[in-house]
Amino acid sequence: MSWMDYLKSDPIPEILGSGDLGLINRINRDILDIPAGPEIPMTDDSQYKTLIRRQKPDGSWRESGRKKNERNWTFITTLRSLNILYDLGCRGSDEVFENGAKYLIGTQTAQGDFRGAYGEDIPSPDYTGMVIDILFRSGNEFLDSAYSGMKWLIENRRSDGGWAIPILRSNSKKDPSSHMVTGMALRAFPSDPKKIYSTEATKAGELLAKRIFKADKYPDRRQPEYWGKLSYPYRFTDALSALDVLGKLGFDISTGRMKRAFDWLIKQQDANGFWQTDFQKKRMEPDLWLTYTALRVIKFFAEKEG
Repeated sequence: MSWMDYLKSDPIPEILGSGDLGLINRINRDILDIPAGPEIPMTDDSQYKTLIRRQKPDGSWRESGRKKNERNWTFITTLRSLNILYDLGCRGSDEVFENGAKYLIGTQTAQGDFRGAYGEDIPSPDYTGMVIDILFRSGNEFLDSAYSGMKWLIENRRSDGGWAIPILRSNSKKDPSSHMVTGMALRAFPSDPKKIYSTEATKAGELLAKRIFKADKYPDRRQPEYWGKLSYPYRFTDALSALDVLGKLGFDISTGRMKRAFDWLIKQQDANGFWQTDFQKKRMEPDLWLTYTALRVIKFFAEKEG
């Protein structure tokens, strides 16, 4: 049985005809297994050109129209932009990527965490994990900063092995972790080239796998329906991002509630073969990059199952 037999419809021909050069490159490389040669920036891609144009002199990107909590949104938008640039072939040696990474590194505290999403006074293990992930994946330029962040994550785990946001929600390590925070913090670990904290990552991964589609312990994105709010690039812990990070940590769909998430993800494909999102939109719309991400995760687990 081919992994594509799981799909309702094949969206790949339409994606290949979309003219989106970066996305076409990813489909060929990651879905169709067509060798694409060395990873190079897709400088002719429209998203790449837009990001180059909008990058600020300090290396950051601003969220258009966001005036309230602008510094918080600048941190989040810069992280999101770097993830898009990574998928477009950029790495730490590329000037635009390097400048953005240096902006995020400038938000790192002496303790090791990256602050900005919730303000300068609130540690954020969720966004710290996501920043570490992009720093690790971009090459060797930012390893010292990434490992300093990893050390902070390990020192600030809850007793159950996961994470929650201190100060904003709960300070005691005896309090339960938040699986929404844990799923984001976990992104740091599979990207670590040395796999230093694999035991700790496995414990947190088991916790996340057991909580899929359950209500969170804390108010932020507490309702179970948040598991179904998918986005590209990953912004929160949802069913797709959880499957992705748990798969990279070595889990298969027999673990916890991962099979339920896998089956649910397949059912979300529309009749034309796409996955839709309403993230920051007024209605559900097909999303080509989200579709690529879903295809990649389905292919990974289907082939792992044999």
